Amino acid sequence: MKYIIGNWKSNQNITESLIWLDELSALRPSFSSSVSVILCLPFTDIASFNHKIADLGLPIISGSQNVSHLPPGKHTGEITANMLAELVNYCLVGHSERRHEFGETSEIVALKARYLLENSITPIVCLDTPYLDEQVKELFHHDVDVSRCFFVYEPISAIGTGKPVEPTDANHVCTQIAFLTDNSAPVLYGGSVSSDNAASFVRQGRIDGVLVGTDSLEPTLFAGIITSLS
Repeated sequence: MKYIIGNWKSNQNITESLIWLDELSALRPSFSSSVSVILCLPFTDIASFNHKIADLGLPIISGSQNVSHLPPGKHTGEITANMLAELVNYCLVGHSERRHEFGETSEIVALKARYLLENSITPIVCLDTPYLDEQVKELFHHDVDVSRCFFVYEPISAIGTGKPVEPTDANHVCTQIAFLTDNSAPVLYGGSVSSDNAASFVRQGRIDGVLVGTDSLEPTLFAGIITSLS
């Protein structure tokens, strides 16, 4: 199985997300049974998006972009894994923007992953070389079952720059991630992925899919990525 994961970040309100789905549906992209398409949405969009997916019959799975590192309780404003469990199957954790803008540590990421798994949500753990070893060690330290996670190599230098790393270089790091996680989980690449280059990454021996940021916001571009891998 190969994977395409879209990350809308802090974009798209409910109305815009439903228009996006209508436009994608009209494009009739070539979905394949061997490619799983996951879209990580803002919290506010998820419920309406799920209903619309069902109405349109689109084979898209919804995910979240974040989750609290705390359990249910007196934590005003936090969205816990327990709250997300009825809405999504996947959740991004450890994205470099969360680390840079909100000071998230590898321990916080590991706690998020643990709570997600306890609520039957698959964590999509984002990694880069500066903290790759440290993050994986924290996952094991907190008894996170890495075989139930996804991992994404997302080099900071490539995120939103239009300059992806070379596919062979990405494959080298993804092979390292696979080794550290006992070759038990899918490993993807993320960073300036487009319809022009997505297939070149997935053709590599140890890259199981792509995480798409900017190009996931435009239905035509996202449909092109789906078709290129299908």
